[in-house]
Amino acid sequence: MASCNLETVINNLIQTFDKYARSEGDKGTLSPNELCALARNEFPSLCKDTKSEAILTGILGDMDLDGDKEVTFKEFVLFLCFLTMAIKEIKSEKK
Repeated sequence: MASCNLETVINNLIQTFDKYARSEGDKGTLSPNELCALARNEFPSLCKDTKSEAILTGILGDMDLDGDKEVTFKEFVLFLCFLTMAIKEIKSEKK
């Protein structure tokens, strides 16, 4: 596993969000298209599933806390927190 500090991880999260949020519309939010592009490129194992479109649609619904059909940076980070906890739990169960 590559070694990096948490500050680097946080900066990478910010840069990744900004990279995809800039492709259309509001530069401070992810549209459904931007979110799908981010998921396909940054979470390739998620998209290997034959039900990936349904999964991505569900993820948008889960992330879009205020129901405006866009994901703010705050919504994105909160989702990543929950995703991280779920992955940690799955890894703990495999031990």
